[in-house]
Amino acid sequence: MTDPHPERSEPRAEQATPRAELPLPPASLGHGFAALRGQQPRTAALRAALASGRLAHSFLFFGPPGVGKATCATLLAQAVNCPVAGPTDACGTCPSCSKVARNIHPDVWAVAPSPREIKVDTVRELNEQIGYRPHEAMRRVLVIDDAHRMNSNAQNAFLKTLEEPPPSALIVLVTSAPAALLATVRSRCQSLRFAPLPLRVVREALEQGWGMAPDECRLRAALAPGSLGGALAVELDSYAEQLETVVDALRLVPAGGAAVVQAAESLAGLGDGDTATQKAVSALRIARDVLRDLLVVASGADPATLIHVDRLEAWRAWAAELRPEAIAEALAALMAGVDRLQGPIQRNIRLALEQTLFEVGDALAGRAAARL
Repeated sequence: MTDPHPERSEPRAEQATPRAELPLPPASLGHGFAALRGQQPRTAALRAALASGRLAHSFLFFGPPGVGKATCATLLAQAVNCPVAGPTDACGTCPSCSKVARNIHPDVWAVAPSPREIKVDTVRELNEQIGYRPHEAMRRVLVIDDAHRMNSNAQNAFLKTLEEPPPSALIVLVTSAPAALLATVRSRCQSLRFAPLPLRVVREALEQGWGMAPDECRLRAALAPGSLGGALAVELDSYAEQLETVVDALRLVPAGGAAVVQAAESLAGLGDGDTATQKAVSALRIARDVLRDLLVVASGADPATLIHVDRLEAWRAWAAELRPEAIAEALAALMAGVDRLQGPIQRNIRLALEQTLFEVGDALAGRAAARL
């Protein structure tokens, strides 16, 4: 019977699609799958498949952003080709592992959207490249990051390769939005769901892997819950400026009236994100964290649970002016505002912010309770 996807050994042209980053944990966290913190069930499953010789040819790694999906794909690429620790792990230091780490291995590469999507021409090139025999590795490995950004034509062009990949090929699709992939694409891959990381794991990884101070680790982990990648991406200088603006707005809103309009104007467009809604939600989430810290201080809870530990003394007098019940009501009003902004009905962002901040201000001033 004729092989439907025969491997080719003739010389191949240089790949035109630029390589994407192949992320690995810092050496201070170790090498191989053990360096990927917080995802032991997934790495154990991969190691078991490698040990039994039953590793799938096509995987779908999915889960929230920043939890280690692409890193795990890189570690898997090292493991399948590592002559030292293989076949169930990677040593991280042999020539093969080093080439993967430096993103220069001729048989291991990754692609990512450029700039916003992966088009059909790119996938056709990948189909061609994956069909060749490995140049120096045991298996050719292709990692497609943000795979949900393949447009529909690109996904359809990839189906045949996913269904009948060459024997020496390993394909890993990485995505935080698996529903955006065609059902036919998902069904041709073995799926592995990656979970959010515990707060403790993120803190320890930041401290041990990147040498950050404990207070900085605590803040970064709190600002990007469950996501090591998100915690690393936080721009603390920018966040500090946003925080001051949010604090000023929260101090204004109990006065009501024009003060709330002024506060809403200061928060519109303040936060992070690509759209006005995302920016508004980001700003309100900073306000949520501030109110949460005020509630911790006002209720006499453990200061170790604060997000902004460095603001404890500065906010102590502010918290003393507020009843814990009023802060809790303000938190509920704020989160209701976030839900409205993220709901299916498109809203005027400025008016939505004003409504939310009026309700927060009423709660903090005790007017909400007075109306009940």
